[in-house]
Amino acid sequence: MIARMADRTMKPVGCLAAAAALSAAVASAACAETKLTDFTGEWRGAGTDRDTPLEKAQPTNCRMTAQADLRQMRSVTNCDGQAGLRKVIHLTITLDGDKISGEASQTSTPRDGKSAMMKGAVSGRKTGDVANLDIRFPGLTPNAAVLLTRTSPSSFTMKVTSLGITLMDVTFRRPAGQ
Repeated sequence: MIARMADRTMKPVGCLAAAAALSAAVASAACAETKLTDFTGEWRGAGTDRDTPLEKAQPTNCRMTAQADLRQMRSVTNCDGQAGLRKVIHLTITLDGDKISGEASQTSTPRDGKSAMMKGAVSGRKTGDVANLDIRFPGLTPNAAVLLTRTSPSSFTMKVTSLGITLMDVTFRRPAGQ
């Protein structure tokens, strides 16, 4: 029973991390004087990721495409881990002053091919060049915290944690010529 419960709660945490990661990337657009429209276009990221807190973190590469106006943003992020973990994250957020709200979904496919999809609510605030987000999923799934820091006009970092464990730590950069 405990093993089944752990599997149910830990697997979504990985999904939660990816969804949070994407929402973090989006939320960083709202930082300081940065506008959501500044995130329109393509982004590339590299760092580490894991599907559950019990797994070893693996190197990952991500691609994000975003479309935004001054109040709303939609993005799709695809991440491919070197150990076979694949994630597709969809994010839709709204910015109202310093408040961020919206929803995120993630489909996570580990090497064994058993896909899991999660949907959750995004909430958070921005302060200066930092956005702090919370991704809430239904049921027993733990929340994910996302810390997003805008490091330059062409890059930002995203760190996703759950249960005190780092699930995703990725630095995104705008490709040259964009």
